Amino acid sequence: MLSDNDAIRALAAVVEDRGLLPVAEQLPQGTELRNAVDAVDLNAYLQPGEVVTEGELARTALECASALHADLASTVSEAVEYAQSPTDRIDPITLSVTTLAIALLQTEVVVKRDPRGKWSLTIHKRAARDSTVGKLLTALLSRITGGQ
Repeated sequence: MLSDNDAIRALAAVVEDRGLLPVAEQLPQGTELRNAVDAVDLNAYLQPGEVVTEGELARTALECASALHADLASTVSEAVEYAQSPTDRIDPITLSVTTLAIALLQTEVVVKRDPRGKWSLTIHKRAARDSTVGKLLTALLSRITGGQ
């Protein structure tokens, strides 16, 4: 199994490879992101108290990206190999795993800012809890809300 650190590193590598770092850098962080989920029906995805780790979210995002986008499967594989390689390296990415996951799967989750500066989060597909996208959305919302 891919360790938490390796999963996070692989996710960051895929986001960087896809040229999505500028997108990720524009997304809200922390409290702003938590406030953006207010309009989402959390009951469709979460059980109260269900919290995932950053590593679990990263692994789920990689799995979902591979399943949804055939062209990403080889990129994800290469990123996982890179992340697990023993080479000493510096990973300069300082964005949150949540932000990286949203940027990678922006066709499923859209975060927008209105003219007054308020962020909103929209989920495009209402996936079943046991589907690949459903697992990702559950993990993503759990990470953003702290399981609440």
